[in-house]
Amino acid sequence: MEWLDPWWSTEDKDANFLAVFKRELESEVGPDHPLQGIETRLVARGNGDDALFELLDGTGRFAVVHLTWARHPEPLPWPATELYNSLQSFVTDRMIPEHAEMKP
Repeated sequence: MEWLDPWWSTEDKDANFLAVFKRELESEVGPDHPLQGIETRLVARGNGDDALFELLDGTGRFAVVHLTWARHPEPLPWPATELYNSLQSFVTDRMIPEHAEMKP
């Protein structure tokens, strides 16, 4: 897959790098958050604190999460989360438009 700026793959990152994001997401998600109890895998990073996670619940969904780095459960709507039904949906609805906004 071709990643467009500002998004970049975390595929070549080591287990520690991936674990930091997984732990932070798990620490921020409160009991009423849509990602509560769902296993995830970090797939890519975007601008600032945006991270793309694959949801490992068998649905094929992905989520862009704006992490706060608070290291504790956040009240809704934090961490801000956008759900996508597929990786292609993320590409079409988020990555391509975001990339187009960056061009002069």
